[in-house]
Amino acid sequence: MSTQKILINPLSGFSRRFINSFLQVILILLIPCSVKAAEKSDINFGLQSHPRQSQWLEPAGVMLAADTDKDVVNSDVDESATSSDEVSAPLDLDTFSPYNSFEQESGWVDQIWGRPSRDHIYLGMWTLHLDPGDDQENNNELIGFTYKGYFGGTFINTHSDRVWSAGWQRTLFQQKYGEFDVEAGYRAGIMYGYTKYLTLYDTRFFPLLQAVLDIDYKGFGVELSWAGVVLTAGFYYRF
Repeated sequence: MSTQKILINPLSGFSRRFINSFLQVILILLIPCSVKAAEKSDINFGLQSHPRQSQWLEPAGVMLAADTDKDVVNSDVDESATSSDEVSAPLDLDTFSPYNSFEQESGWVDQIWGRPSRDHIYLGMWTLHLDPGDDQENNNELIGFTYKGYFGGTFINTHSDRVWSAGWQRTLFQQKYGEFDVEAGYRAGIMYGYTKYLTLYDTRFFPLLQAVLDIDYKGFGVELSWAGVVLTAGFYYRF
């Protein structure tokens, strides 16, 4: 008959009881420490106010942002864009704006050059000659235009010749008087169609330098002009 020896550890039961009691004490102590650590933690899940945004701070430096003032931001952008457009927008010469080249331009060249005349369509012109010995053809049947400071047109001169003209039309002064617009300037260019004996160098070309004064009411007006011994008057529509 074999005999089996059983080794008994007398501290085994004591060890389990001691270890279990020790762990329970540690857990009991950890609970209040954890609560205090959570209260003192730098982690903030609360809502923080901001003039432009509401922010939720997450651990590890992660930030989620919601734009709560979108309308204000958009309005600021719209206002800045509008003001920028107003500053950079080019001058519309077909709308009225007061002007005096001798006050608003620097340098005598710019003062004399002025700015482009507004756009017109001319229909009809009548002539008065200051020289009584000159041939008279008073109704000149003008059809012409100005566009962006350039002019062109055709008319019958006082010698019954069909004449074509083109060149520049510039404004030196522009002002509003009540419902009336007044624009003063000059026209410079060349005319073709005159009888050769009246022109220089035996050609049919003739130079043109003419002072003009436009007076209109809501776009419809009368133009008065002067060149040498010739005064003219005609009708136009400004567009």
